Amino acid sequence: MPLHLDPQGYFHDGQKRIIPVGANYWPASCGVEMWVQWPAEEIRHDIATLKKLGLNCIRFFLRWQDFEPQPGAYNDANFDKLRQVLRWCRDYGVWAHPSLFVGFMSGGLFWPKWKGDRNLYADPEVAAASARFARRATEVIAEFKDIVIAIDQGNELCCLKESYVAPPAAVIAWCAGVNQAIRSVWPDALIISGNEQNQIANDSGWRLGQQPGCDMYSMHTYPVAAWQPLPIDGLTDPFCQTMLPFYTQIARAFGPVMVQEFGTIITFSKSKQDNYLRAILPACWNAGANGFLWWCLRDIIAPVYPYTGHGFESTLGLIDANDRVKPGLEFFLEFATTLNTRPVAPKSQKPIGLYFPEKYYPRDTPGAYNNPTNVSKYLLVANHLLTSLGHQTRIVRGDQPLPTDLHTLLIPSVLINSSEIPALANWVRAGGNLLWNGPDPVNWGQGYIDLLGAVPLDYRRTRDAKLSLGSQDWKFGAWPRNMRVEIEPVTATIKFLDQETQMPLILHHRYGKGQVLAALPMVEDSIAREAPLHTRWAAWYQAALALFAD
Repeated sequence: MPLHLDPQGYFHDGQKRIIPVGANYWPASCGVEMWVQWPAEEIRHDIATLKKLGLNCIRFFLRWQDFEPQPGAYNDANFDKLRQVLRWCRDYGVWAHPSLFVGFMSGGLFWPKWKGDRNLYADPEVAAASARFARRATEVIAEFKDIVIAIDQGNELCCLKESYVAPPAAVIAWCAGVNQAIRSVWPDALIISGNEQNQIANDSGWRLGQQPGCDMYSMHTYPVAAWQPLPIDGLTDPFCQTMLPFYTQIARAFGPVMVQEFGTIITFSKSKQDNYLRAILPACWNAGANGFLWWCLRDIIAPVYPYTGHGFESTLGLIDANDRVKPGLEFFLEFATTLNTRPVAPKSQKPIGLYFPEKYYPRDTPGAYNNPTNVSKYLLVANHLLTSLGHQTRIVRGDQPLPTDLHTLLIPSVLINSSEIPALANWVRAGGNLLWNGPDPVNWGQGYIDLLGAVPLDYRRTRDAKLSLGSQDWKFGAWPRNMRVEIEPVTATIKFLDQETQMPLILHHRYGKGQVLAALPMVEDSIAREAPLHTRWAAWYQAALALFAD
């Protein structure tokens, strides 16, 4: 049997489970100019060194312009170099993970000159050329089926401005076309598209659940505040340490996930790096990750674009110039040695579900009103605070049947369409506890009325609301769609009033065998506005969940 993914989403070579652990790679001496400068002995040495470290996988990159400098005119010499890299991987027993389109890399963009300003996805000629190149590259890669862990479409294509300019349908069609070209040569190849958290934090067209032909998802995330939707405060910030595992958990709700790029970015703080790695790596495994690749094997010292404007690339390596693992990064290798025998994380016991709405991505999607940047913030906030209380969380997709083994579900200030209400109502009626923050005032129709047990009376001006719960005072300043709905209970009861306006603020409704606790403000938005994220808000969730027992 060829290399495949088992039903749980892990790589298998025959009956043997394989966990890819290794590094992303450019040669230190030349970086992205690898195929042009071709430091053959350096590359061979680095593959051998990776194996000596106890690692087993290397991800490397083809620059399209180096292999197809003119439309339809392929550089056979560079394809021979590709064969040599793959041959070295075979010689040293290292899984190869080639990436076809560099796209966005270390702050730079890399395309053939003949592409010009044409959109990668929306221009029919460029899209067709992409598929032809993918086919040509796969013809070479397929000669080494025995050592290729998976073919990667390209690096962080979701970061390209072109992804946001092109219609999402064009991005999806490009993904499908490239994958069809790969499989026309190698029908059972495993394929991934090397994307990062923008699959969740933005609507780039690279959407979870809509990457046709990909066998799994990738996740790249780094502990840099400017690259995240919410402020984080460095490597030892507990909130920072939840991000990569939680992004992995979200993607895992849609399919297998490889942590294809990760790192500490800073490699000079031994204790901080060690602290971060000990927190995130087991957590990513427990979230379902099936592989881990460090960025990157060596410091890139090449004085060329894009490194001349991104000098920190000269410090990101896992190993130093003497092939030694840098101080503070040793835990990655320790962790790698445990993976062959580490059991798959058991299914969480009594988790709290976090609702991922059916209409998550808004572009060209009728009836979609959520903003992924905001929703990702709310999910991150809720996950961090609930896990800080000792709860386990589970992503619950609104486009799938709700799990019958789930007891408690949180809707964290996301907009829920009327079409999602029947499934939620049936789940609550069967005995579920629904904690619903920020019900949508625009969708407060009959379905909302039945489930929440209250009718809307008026839309009032927004203002801060206050209440006391769990021996603390709480202030909320965010309302869904910037509308504050005034309600009147029908079958629900009012748990709390706004201390200033005396308007209802929290409803409790017993519905069938279950119950709904609804806070009218956008709780998670109010929390997200505090920077750094104050863990005092964990007490809010603790007190709110306790109300189900009242």
